Amino acid sequence: MLENLLEIDRSVFLFFNRPHSLYWDQVMWVYTGRIIWIPLMLAMGCILFRKNGKEGLLTLLMIALVITISDQIASTLFKPMFQRLRPTQEPGFAHLVTIINGYRGGRYGFASSHAANAFGVAIFTILLFRRRFYTVAALVWALTMCYSRMYVGVHYPGDLAAGALIGTGAAVLVYHLLYIPLYGWLYRKGICPYPAPGYAGDKDAARYAAVAICVMFVIILLFSPLFNFSVH
Repeated sequence: MLENLLEIDRSVFLFFNRPHSLYWDQVMWVYTGRIIWIPLMLAMGCILFRKNGKEGLLTLLMIALVITISDQIASTLFKPMFQRLRPTQEPGFAHLVTIINGYRGGRYGFASSHAANAFGVAIFTILLFRRRFYTVAALVWALTMCYSRMYVGVHYPGDLAAGALIGTGAAVLVYHLLYIPLYGWLYRKGICPYPAPGYAGDKDAARYAAVAICVMFVIILLFSPLFNFSVH
Protein backbone atom coordinates (compact mmCIF):
# COMPACT_ATOMS: atom_id res chain seq x y z
CA MET A 1 0.00 0.00 0.00
CA LEU A 2 2.70 2.46 1.02
CA GLU A 3 4.84 1.57 -2.00
CA ASN A 4 1.86 2.16 -4.28
CA LEU A 5 1.34 5.62 -2.77
CA LEU A 6 5.03 6.41 -3.15
CA GLU A 7 4.93 5.32 -6.78
CA ILE A 8 1.94 7.59 -7.43
CA ASP A 9 3.83 10.40 -5.70
CA ARG A 10 6.81 9.89 -8.00
CA SER A 11 4.61 9.78 -11.10
CA VAL A 12 2.82 13.01 -10.21
CA PHE A 13 6.17 14.62 -9.45
CA LEU A 14 7.56 13.70 -12.86
CA PHE A 15 4.42 15.03 -14.55
CA PHE A 16 5.08 18.47 -13.07
CA ASN A 17 8.88 18.36 -13.16
CA ARG A 18 9.59 17.32 -16.74
CA PRO A 19 8.15 20.18 -18.85
CA HIS A 20 10.85 22.86 -18.95
CA SER A 21 11.89 25.90 -20.97
CA LEU A 22 14.63 28.48 -20.48
CA TYR A 23 12.10 31.20 -19.65
CA TRP A 24 10.14 29.16 -17.09
CA ASP A 25 13.36 27.83 -15.61
CA GLN A 26 14.30 31.39 -14.69
CA VAL A 27 10.77 32.30 -13.54
CA MET A 28 10.53 29.30 -11.22
CA TRP A 29 14.12 29.70 -10.04
CA VAL A 30 13.36 33.25 -8.91
CA TYR A 31 9.87 32.44 -7.61
CA THR A 32 11.00 29.56 -5.43
CA GLY A 33 13.61 31.71 -3.68
CA ARG A 34 13.11 33.95 -0.66
CA ILE A 35 14.81 37.23 -1.57
CA ILE A 36 12.26 38.15 -4.22
CA TRP A 37 9.44 38.05 -1.66
CA ILE A 38 11.00 40.58 0.74
CA PRO A 39 9.26 43.54 -0.98
CA LEU A 40 5.91 41.75 -0.65
CA MET A 41 6.48 41.15 3.06
CA LEU A 42 7.41 44.82 3.52
CA ALA A 43 4.27 45.87 1.66
CA MET A 44 2.19 43.56 3.86
CA GLY A 45 3.74 45.15 6.94
CA CYS A 46 2.80 48.63 5.72
CA ILE A 47 -0.76 47.46 5.06
CA LEU A 48 -1.08 45.98 8.54
CA PHE A 49 0.26 49.19 10.16
CA ARG A 50 -1.85 51.63 8.15
CA LYS A 51 -4.65 51.94 10.73
CA ASN A 52 -3.12 51.18 14.09
CA GLY A 53 0.52 50.55 14.93
CA LYS A 54 -0.12 48.39 18.00
CA GLU A 55 -2.59 46.17 16.20
CA GLY A 56 -0.18 45.92 13.26
CA LEU A 57 2.73 44.97 15.51
CA LEU A 58 0.70 42.26 17.24
CA THR A 59 -0.41 40.86 13.89
CA LEU A 60 3.12 40.81 12.48
CA LEU A 61 4.37 39.03 15.58
CA MET A 62 1.65 36.39 15.14
CA ILE A 63 2.58 35.90 11.48
CA ALA A 64 6.24 35.54 12.49
CA LEU A 65 5.17 32.95 15.09
CA VAL A 66 3.22 31.01 12.46
CA ILE A 67 6.27 30.96 10.18
CA THR A 68 8.53 29.87 13.04
CA ILE A 69 6.23 27.04 14.12
CA SER A 70 5.65 25.86 10.54
CA ASP A 71 9.33 25.96 9.64
CA GLN A 72 10.48 24.20 12.80
CA ILE A 73 7.93 21.40 12.55
CA ALA A 74 8.73 20.79 8.88
CA SER A 75 12.52 21.13 9.04
CA THR A 76 13.56 20.33 12.60
CA LEU A 77 10.95 17.66 13.45
CA PHE A 78 9.66 15.99 10.29
CA LYS A 79 12.77 15.88 8.09
CA PRO A 80 15.00 14.09 10.66
CA MET A 81 12.09 11.90 11.81
CA PHE A 82 10.96 10.59 8.41
CA GLN A 83 14.25 10.96 6.52
CA ARG A 84 12.56 10.81 3.13
CA LEU A 85 15.09 11.58 0.43
CA ARG A 86 14.41 14.41 -1.99
CA PRO A 87 13.84 13.43 -5.62
CA THR A 88 17.29 14.82 -6.44
CA GLN A 89 18.88 12.67 -3.72
CA GLU A 90 17.09 9.36 -4.27
CA PRO A 91 19.31 6.64 -5.83
CA GLY A 92 17.79 5.11 -8.94
CA PHE A 93 15.42 8.06 -9.38
CA ALA A 94 17.56 11.21 -9.32
CA HIS A 95 18.66 10.70 -12.93
CA LEU A 96 15.02 11.23 -14.02
CA VAL A 97 14.77 14.61 -12.31
CA THR A 98 15.20 17.85 -14.22
CA ILE A 99 17.13 20.32 -12.06
CA ILE A 100 17.99 24.00 -12.45
CA ASN A 101 21.40 25.60 -11.89
CA GLY A 102 22.68 22.41 -10.27
CA TYR A 103 20.41 22.96 -7.25
CA ARG A 104 19.54 19.71 -5.43
CA GLY A 105 18.53 20.96 -1.98
CA GLY A 106 19.34 19.20 1.28
CA ARG A 107 19.22 15.46 1.80
CA TYR A 108 15.65 15.11 3.12
CA GLY A 109 12.45 16.67 1.80
CA PHE A 110 9.51 15.53 3.97
CA ALA A 111 7.94 17.87 4.86
CA SER A 112 8.49 20.95 2.72
CA SER A 113 9.24 24.02 4.81
CA HIS A 114 8.55 26.23 1.76
CA ALA A 115 5.02 24.83 1.55
CA ALA A 116 4.56 25.05 5.33
CA ASN A 117 5.66 28.70 5.46
CA ALA A 118 3.69 29.73 2.37
CA PHE A 119 0.45 28.14 3.55
CA GLY A 120 1.00 29.38 7.09
CA VAL A 121 1.19 32.99 5.92
CA ALA A 122 -1.59 32.54 3.35
CA ILE A 123 -4.09 30.92 5.73
CA PHE A 124 -3.38 33.28 8.62
CA THR A 125 -3.88 36.36 6.42
CA ILE A 126 -6.97 34.80 4.83
CA LEU A 127 -8.45 34.46 8.32
CA LEU A 128 -7.37 38.03 8.97
CA PHE A 129 -8.86 39.74 5.90
CA ARG A 130 -11.79 37.40 5.12
CA ARG A 131 -12.23 38.71 1.57
CA ARG A 132 -12.76 36.39 -1.39
CA PHE A 133 -10.47 38.25 -3.77
CA TYR A 134 -7.63 38.16 -1.25
CA THR A 135 -8.27 34.48 -0.51
CA VAL A 136 -7.89 33.63 -4.20
CA ALA A 137 -4.69 35.67 -4.55
CA ALA A 138 -3.11 34.19 -1.40
CA LEU A 139 -3.97 30.59 -2.32
CA VAL A 140 -2.65 31.02 -5.87
CA TRP A 141 0.58 32.42 -4.43
CA ALA A 142 0.98 29.48 -2.00
CA LEU A 143 0.05 26.82 -4.58
CA THR A 144 2.45 28.32 -7.13
CA MET A 145 5.18 28.16 -4.49
CA CYS A 146 4.45 24.44 -4.13
CA TYR A 147 4.52 23.96 -7.90
CA SER A 148 7.87 25.77 -8.13
CA ARG A 149 9.39 23.27 -5.70
CA MET A 150 8.39 20.39 -7.97
CA TYR A 151 9.52 22.30 -11.05
CA VAL A 152 13.03 22.79 -9.68
CA GLY A 153 13.02 19.13 -8.66
CA VAL A 154 13.47 19.19 -4.90
CA HIS A 155 10.10 18.06 -3.52
CA TYR A 156 7.56 15.34 -4.13
CA PRO A 157 3.85 16.26 -4.02
CA GLY A 158 3.56 14.38 -0.71
CA ASP A 159 6.27 16.59 0.81
CA LEU A 160 4.32 19.65 -0.28
CA ALA A 161 0.94 18.37 0.90
CA ALA A 162 2.39 17.62 4.34
CA GLY A 163 3.99 21.07 4.47
CA ALA A 164 0.72 22.73 3.46
CA LEU A 165 -1.12 20.88 6.23
CA ILE A 166 1.51 21.89 8.78
CA GLY A 167 1.30 25.55 7.77
CA THR A 168 -2.48 25.52 7.71
CA GLY A 169 -2.67 23.91 11.13
CA ALA A 170 -0.17 26.37 12.62
CA ALA A 171 -2.07 29.34 11.17
CA VAL A 172 -5.47 28.18 12.41
CA LEU A 173 -4.20 27.35 15.89
CA VAL A 174 -2.23 30.58 16.34
CA TYR A 175 -5.12 32.68 15.03
CA HIS A 176 -7.86 31.14 17.19
CA LEU A 177 -5.96 30.07 20.30
CA LEU A 178 -3.49 32.94 20.65
CA TYR A 179 -4.14 35.92 18.39
CA ILE A 180 -7.85 36.42 19.09
CA PRO A 181 -7.62 35.87 22.89
CA LEU A 182 -4.51 38.05 23.14
CA TYR A 183 -6.11 40.79 21.08
CA GLY A 184 -9.17 40.71 23.35
CA TRP A 185 -6.94 41.00 26.42
CA LEU A 186 -5.07 43.96 24.90
CA TYR A 187 -8.40 45.62 24.09
CA ARG A 188 -9.57 45.26 27.70
CA LYS A 189 -6.27 46.82 28.80
CA GLY A 190 -6.94 49.76 26.48
CA ILE A 191 -3.97 48.98 24.24
CA CYS A 192 -5.87 47.95 21.11
CA PRO A 193 -8.66 50.29 19.96
CA TYR A 194 -11.34 47.81 18.81
CA PRO A 195 -13.03 44.84 20.54
CA ALA A 196 -11.93 42.58 17.66
CA PRO A 197 -9.27 42.87 14.94
CA GLY A 198 -10.47 45.33 12.36
CA TYR A 199 -8.89 43.82 9.24
CA ALA A 200 -11.94 41.72 8.33
CA GLY A 201 -13.95 44.92 7.92
CA ASP A 202 -11.18 46.76 6.10
CA LYS A 203 -11.88 46.08 2.44
CA ASP A 204 -9.11 48.44 1.35
CA ALA A 205 -6.45 46.56 3.33
CA ALA A 206 -7.45 43.27 1.72
CA ARG A 207 -7.50 44.88 -1.70
CA TYR A 208 -4.05 46.41 -1.23
CA ALA A 209 -2.67 43.05 -0.08
CA ALA A 210 -4.17 41.23 -3.08
CA VAL A 211 -2.80 43.87 -5.44
CA ALA A 212 0.66 43.55 -3.86
CA ILE A 213 0.64 39.81 -4.57
CA CYS A 214 -0.49 40.37 -8.17
CA VAL A 215 2.18 43.03 -8.73
CA MET A 216 4.87 40.63 -7.51
CA PHE A 217 3.58 37.98 -9.91
CA VAL A 218 3.83 40.43 -12.80
CA ILE A 219 7.32 41.59 -11.79
CA ILE A 220 8.57 38.00 -11.62
CA LEU A 221 7.00 37.09 -14.98
CA LEU A 222 8.41 40.14 -16.72
CA PHE A 223 11.83 40.54 -15.15
CA SER A 224 12.92 37.04 -14.06
CA PRO A 225 15.34 36.72 -17.04
CA LEU A 226 17.22 39.69 -15.55
CA PHE A 227 17.50 38.19 -12.05
CA ASN A 228 20.34 35.84 -11.17
CA PHE A 229 19.66 35.10 -7.53
CA SER A 230 17.66 32.65 -5.47
CA VAL A 231 18.01 31.77 -1.80
CA HIS A 232 16.24 28.57 -0.84
